[in-house]
Amino acid sequence: MAAGTNKNVAFIAILGVLVPCLIGLWFALPMFLPMYLWTKVNLRAISAASSIPEDKLATKFKLNVRYEPRGEGDPIPWQIVASTPPWKDVSPTGEDEEELLVRCTFISANDGEAPGTAFINSTYKDRYFSVEAIRLPPGTLGHNAKRPLVIYDRMSMTRMDISNADMTRRTVQTWENDDLWPERDDGWEAPASK
Repeated sequence: MAAGTNKNVAFIAILGVLVPCLIGLWFALPMFLPMYLWTKVNLRAISAASSIPEDKLATKFKLNVRYEPRGEGDPIPWQIVASTPPWKDVSPTGEDEEELLVRCTFISANDGEAPGTAFINSTYKDRYFSVEAIRLPPGTLGHNAKRPLVIYDRMSMTRMDISNADMTRRTVQTWENDDLWPERDDGWEAPASK
């Protein structure tokens, strides 16, 4: 067998192994890296459409959020409880959201999907989280036109300990809920009980 043939066979064998590995790596990357944020979110275009400066849109917020569906099948079950910095400091037309529960579309920077809720029990202690995220105006990237879009860093998401969750739950019980604001009504209604 000629020396050139051995090189061709080795090259084909390497390609046969390397190509499937690269394909597998491409699909595995969203588990570890913010691929959705890098490939789908164009802050320059969003800035032009929303009149919010690009550097403001790129602000990393420290948010406390809770899982609080309005009923079975709620497509937007997450609410912002607290934000640092406040949204009004970032958006020139932002409303004061102090002591306001803000329902939001809540997706991962890695894959653009909402977090799984399999381990969120019905008790409050499992429903409160702290995350780092960017917050974009309602309707961004084709999401709900009445609710802000929060793209969170999956690696930063931590469940609040039971004492902080309990304190937060007690505190927010008296707060206003933007679900009651007509201008933020997203048209979803809980299914009628049987």
